[in-house]
Amino acid sequence: MKVLDSEKNLLAIFLKEEDIKPGRNFLTDDSQEMQLAGFNFTEKTTVENHIHNDIERNIKTTSEILTVISGEMVVNIFDSKLNFVHSEVLKTGDTVALFQGGHGIEIESKCKFIESKQGPYYPDLDKKRF
Repeated sequence: MKVLDSEKNLLAIFLKEEDIKPGRNFLTDDSQEMQLAGFNFTEKTTVENHIHNDIERNIKTTSEILTVISGEMVVNIFDSKLNFVHSEVLKTGDTVALFQGGHGIEIESKCKFIESKQGPYYPDLDKKRF
C-alpha cells in the first residue's frame, strides 16, 4: 500500500508479508532513490549471478526500510510539513519503505526489526526531531 501526501508525493510503501505475490514484485518505479521489491519464488528458482556497476547517484533524502523479524510495531507517517497522514501496524514479516516526510515508531511489546538506509550517515545533519 502506497501512502501519498496531498501533493501526491510518495511518503511510504507498506508491504505486508501476505501480499507478496508469486514472482518478482517491484513496488517502486525506477526513479525512486531507494527501491523496494518483494520476491516469492517456488522451488528450484535461480536468481542469475550478477554484480552492480559503480554508478554515481545524486541522493537528496535519506530513505529507510524497516522489516519486522518478530513482534509488532506501529508506524506513523507524516508529510513534509509534519502533518499526520497515516498509521499502520506491522507484524512479523512485514516491511515499510519510508521515502519522504516524517515518521515515528511505537513499540508496545517485544519487537525485533531491521533498519536499512543510505549512507553515509551524518548524525548532526540527517535528522530533525519533532
